[in-house]
Amino acid sequence: MQRFFSRTLSVARIASKTLWSDERGSVLAYMVVIPALAGALAIGVETGELYRIKRQMQTASDDAALAGAIDSMASASLSTITTDARYEAQRNGFTHGANGVTVTVNSPPTSGPNVGTTGAVEVIVSKTQNLTFGSIINSWMGRTSSGYTLASRSVAGQNSTTTSTTTTTTKTTSVGCLVALTPNNEQGISFTSFSSFNADCMMMSNGTATGTGSNASIGMSGFSSATFSNTANGKGGVWARGTFSAQSYSSLTIPAGQTFVNQTTAIVDPYASIPTPTPGTCTKTDYKPSGGSQITIAPGTYCNGLQISSFSNVYFQPGTYYITNGDLVITSDSTVSCPTCTGTDGTTFVLTQSSGNNNDIGGVKITSQSTVTLNAPSVTAATSAYPYPGVLFYQDRRAPAGTMTSSSRIFTLSSLSTATLTGAIYVPSNAINIASISSTGSNSSTGCTVWIGRYLKFSSYSSNYVNGCKNVNTVPAGFVTTTTQNSQATTNKGKILE
Repeated sequence: MQRFFSRTLSVARIASKTLWSDERGSVLAYMVVIPALAGALAIGVETGELYRIKRQMQTASDDAALAGAIDSMASASLSTITTDARYEAQRNGFTHGANGVTVTVNSPPTSGPNVGTTGAVEVIVSKTQNLTFGSIINSWMGRTSSGYTLASRSVAGQNSTTTSTTTTTTKTTSVGCLVALTPNNEQGISFTSFSSFNADCMMMSNGTATGTGSNASIGMSGFSSATFSNTANGKGGVWARGTFSAQSYSSLTIPAGQTFVNQTTAIVDPYASIPTPTPGTCTKTDYKPSGGSQITIAPGTYCNGLQISSFSNVYFQPGTYYITNGDLVITSDSTVSCPTCTGTDGTTFVLTQSSGNNNDIGGVKITSQSTVTLNAPSVTAATSAYPYPGVLFYQDRRAPAGTMTSSSRIFTLSSLSTATLTGAIYVPSNAINIASISSTGSNSSTGCTVWIGRYLKFSSYSSNYVNGCKNVNTVPAGFVTTTTQNSQATTNKGKILE
């Protein structure tokens, strides 16, 4: 292009000489117009070129200042900031020390409104630019030109952006050992007439009653002391969808923050999805052995109920016992146990029906024994031999719903000298009545007894533990806690300030 305009101007100069020697009247006019046109053309082209270079320089200084600001946020040295800033300028076509280019880096800036601003970086890109077409005109007119110095300046610094995030997490706390499932506006748990009670777990009622005494969701009365303690597994306490009422007592100890009343969520029932029983064909029908020194009972299906009474020793073998269309009654025996229940072996007693009529589903009555020691199978997954891991007693959930005062289809445990029941006693549709026994767990370290019924009515009962449940795969009931956490995060980025 420079050659083109040089030739143009040469032609214009020759033409001017020709016209100057022309004696006609129009020559003077041409002599005035041609230099003006050539000058305007040169100025226009030159101005466009300078504008383009200036824009490139500004881009280079912006990118260089941003690179330097990022280094500054990382606490880099001025040497590193300068090196990286000049590299960005070079990437944009302006190399420091080459072709008349100078890239000056100051941190903090030495001029402008951000003088002394910590973390800000000032970059000045300057370049000596010759006026290509202007030089040609000046040469044509016998003048000299040293060009112009172009410069661009940018200042970049830290730009902090803070964002807020709300995170909601839910957690199921599985520490419920005495659990009432009733969904109605009524009392779920009645706990009365005991001297002292100790538990490492939680008493929980799904009932929505909001009164006091017998009109509370959980009512405790007539006792000397009750203590719900902290454990490695969780915390003891009380939880109710209604109210908790304690009356006529000397001492009640509940860990701080572990009294939950008028709750809006529901109890998490760990056995809500266990399968409906399939009892199979009858092994025994109307089996009611009575009296003797010793009897050994094998797993199977006992139609029309199973009643064992007045034996010195009642031995159950490991496995699942289906009691259909009748009750399980164990009464007036000296010792009831499963001597061969070792390792993961255990017993599960299932109350169900094979008649097609849910009214035929029976209950459980264990009374007047000297010693009862039974444990649920501690297998981790259901098998054909053990379809209900961790469950010691299970009443088919299809049983008609009873009341707190019902006498049929309930689970009754009373008048026992020593009882060690390890596992879950699951009676989702009817009441569990416990009376006049000391405890059902061996001790606070290994004990695991989880009572889950539609209603619980306990009296003269001294202790209950779930700390040992983790070793036998019995799952206590629980409740859901929701935690909302607000957090803020600050993001630092470079920003052009000037």
